Amino acid sequence: MRWPSYQVRRLWRAGSLRGTLARLVAAVAAVLAILIVVGIVGSVLTANEYRDGSVLAVQRQNAANQILVDLLNAETGNRGYILTGAGAYRRPYTLARARYPADLVRLRRLLRNEPPLVAAVDYVNRTAQLWFDEARVEVRLRRQGRVQAAIARVNEGTDQQRLDSFRDAHRALIDEVQRVRRGSLQTADHRRDFTVILISAAAALALLVTAVVARQLWRRMGVPVANLAEGVRRVARGDFGEEVPASPGAVRELSRLTSGFNEMQSDLEAQREAAAAAARREAAQQTERRMWETVQRGLLPAGLPPVAGVRLAARYQAAEPSLLIGGDFYDAVALGDGRVAVVVGDLSGSGAQAAARAAGLRFGWRTLVGVDPEPALVMPALNAQLSGAEERSEGVFASLCYALVDPGAGTVDLALAGHPPPLLVTTDAAGVIGGEERGPLLGVIDDAAWPAARTEIPPGGTLLIYTDGLVEARRGTDLFGAERACAVLWENRRAPLEERLARLVDAARRHDAENLRDDVVVLAVERPVAVAGEGREPDLEATPTSG
Repeated sequence: MRWPSYQVRRLWRAGSLRGTLARLVAAVAAVLAILIVVGIVGSVLTANEYRDGSVLAVQRQNAANQILVDLLNAETGNRGYILTGAGAYRRPYTLARARYPADLVRLRRLLRNEPPLVAAVDYVNRTAQLWFDEARVEVRLRRQGRVQAAIARVNEGTDQQRLDSFRDAHRALIDEVQRVRRGSLQTADHRRDFTVILISAAAALALLVTAVVARQLWRRMGVPVANLAEGVRRVARGDFGEEVPASPGAVRELSRLTSGFNEMQSDLEAQREAAAAAARREAAQQTERRMWETVQRGLLPAGLPPVAGVRLAARYQAAEPSLLIGGDFYDAVALGDGRVAVVVGDLSGSGAQAAARAAGLRFGWRTLVGVDPEPALVMPALNAQLSGAEERSEGVFASLCYALVDPGAGTVDLALAGHPPPLLVTTDAAGVIGGEERGPLLGVIDDAAWPAARTEIPPGGTLLIYTDGLVEARRGTDLFGAERACAVLWENRRAPLEERLARLVDAARRHDAENLRDDVVVLAVERPVAVAGEGREPDLEATPTSG
């Protein structure tokens, strides 16, 4: 390939490849020299920065000592209150209990990157909670007027034993902090020495390799690079007709680059079209997602009705892997006689047709309960709605849980059509109810019965109805299951109702690797405990919140 004279003059003004490589070697040598100096200085500075771990160790020790001070203050105030009954002793006890969670959070924040320290502080917190549990029992006895019983419990020494256990755990934590500090300093020293050696060796090797290969590079790269540069200028002008000529003796990478460049020219138009098609598909998918989200909002009620004597809450979580919505739905209707009818259903299939049928089933249910809400009438009518010829030919069916709740009496008439049995959380336990009287799926059998089982929501209890996407969240072959759902509800039983539902769905998502495979609906009916009066003393028995 012959270049025009103006290109030769421009190349000369820019410097030859040999000169460029010579300057590059000189520049690399200078950079490597700077690198050596910076590396040595940097390694020393890095070691000094690691020694700042001493400051972190002091902060950790101070934070650990603060929770010891909190517990000692609480113990002093508690013992004084139990023995004397003086209200002045309750203040340090109360203040220490209130301060402890924040101090524990601060300590955890300082230890979060050290698993052994995290384990040690967890053990410290467990021993502290055991002492707080014993202190609450003693305070309760004293407040109930059982002074001798409270003093006798103090004399038994249980609280002192638990305080001693806390002290032992605290000492172990301090020892672990010091051990981590010593290890950090030793690691920093080793890292500094290793860094100096490594940088020096790498710099020497780089200088040697650069000097050896520089002489060869200019002979095998100049012409191929010039040819490719000309090809790029041609393509930039829109000329795809002439290929870049092969250069004998070019390095393997440039030979492959030349071949790839020539293939790129022939494929460029196809690639542009493929990119445009991909952009169109992405826009279509986004449009489809927005459409399905709009349809799903039409499937769900705008809000749950307020009902005297119970609280209602619901949560819907769409499956993450698919753009298509499913047939999960829920609804609630306040009846004229004071009762409330609630329903949760899951219709087979996905997409627009499943959504339309699910919406029709929900609206049919609303119509039926408005006429006569008794399950013995509602369930067969819903079954008939799904028993048409078209539905049968397509194998359409639905699972459904229908509950008729009397808020005053707390009774629930429960009818299940192939649906997972609900969960009941009381002040004593959490478990599954009503599964033994489950009827068949809707739309499968013409003449079937769906027995209505009567149960009761005690004061303070919560009935939870859900679709199978909750319990069938899986990690490998391990299902989330009703037992884990009960455990999450029990653990969060003191949280607000909506927050309980959010935590339950989040727990199922975490079990399924943050990627729920099916839609999830949960609907809760809570029967609150009546408040006896106002103006009570602050409750000293509330469990301190830990980090």
